[in-house]
Amino acid sequence: MRVDLLGYLLGALDDAERDGVEEAIRRDPQLQRELETLRERIEPLDELAAEADPPPDLIERTCELVELWREEESAVSHAARPPAARRRWPFRLTAARERSAAARVWSLADTFVAAGIVLAAGMLFFPAIAQSRYRSNIATCQHNLQQLGQSLVSYSDKRGGWFPMIPASGNRGVAGIYAPILLDEGYLAEPRWLVCPSSPLARALDSWHVATLSELDDAQGPQLVWLQHMMGGSYGYTLGYLENGRYRPLRNAARMHLAILSDVPSLHLPGRQSANHGGRGQNVLYEDGHIGFLPGVEMLGGDALFSNRLGYEEAGIDPWDSVIGHPLAKPARFDWFVR
Repeated sequence: MRVDLLGYLLGALDDAERDGVEEAIRRDPQLQRELETLRERIEPLDELAAEADPPPDLIERTCELVELWREEESAVSHAARPPAARRRWPFRLTAARERSAAARVWSLADTFVAAGIVLAAGMLFFPAIAQSRYRSNIATCQHNLQQLGQSLVSYSDKRGGWFPMIPASGNRGVAGIYAPILLDEGYLAEPRWLVCPSSPLARALDSWHVATLSELDDAQGPQLVWLQHMMGGSYGYTLGYLENGRYRPLRNAARMHLAILSDVPSLHLPGRQSANHGGRGQNVLYEDGHIGFLPGVEMLGGDALFSNRLGYEEAGIDPWDSVIGHPLAKPARFDWFVR
């Protein structure tokens, strides 16, 4: 069954096999745990998909090489050809026969030149296509965050400016709770906006859904952990802050350097940098509604995106200490704070 789970994660199963695996996962908590373990183990492979820009002089160097190769092969071919072969035809061919004869003449030099051109075209276009896809995924991810930001603002407008609060305990007490709240109360129209197109989750959409609040309340054990892990989608949510020993969610003050959502932090990259975009950075939604791409995990003023000023992935130590948490993250490691 483990082979089937791996094939499921890699998208290598046909429809019938995939449906069978999904049904088995729904019935068996042990398979749910194994699937999550396999997902975490193959997640580092996403780093190998990072695209690199071609050297700036690649076009000129390739064209010069092809031209030099063509000239040398042409000279060698002409010198080696017997004199009789270089004489003109003793009789006149019609235009159609001349074209037919020329089409049949394909020397070794021509083959090398054609191969060089194909190779050069591949070196030029494939990185460009990959880079275009990378930028397109970033743009789509930013659009998703824009939609989520509008939903959060609409929610806060009805709550005195407060964004969704993470409960101190219980099945709802993790950062990913923002998504079921927005969906359950009708502020988010499309669950697909919770999935970044270049995240691992985008390749497993058939087995993904956002748990309803009632499903979350009724879940237990591994099923509960699975629902909590999946419900935040590809994005992490603000863990709020502490004020005089009391936990507070963020209140919308349209601050331009305070993050409320971002690509989900990873479990294996330095600084917990997101793996959504090949580990090259993360999109961040700020409180004033603008979105920026952050190459590292440090924001303006040295504030770390995924940890508070004490270095922990938990609630900030003051209203200006912005911390984005993984969907499974809690505002504090221990329930020592009061509301």
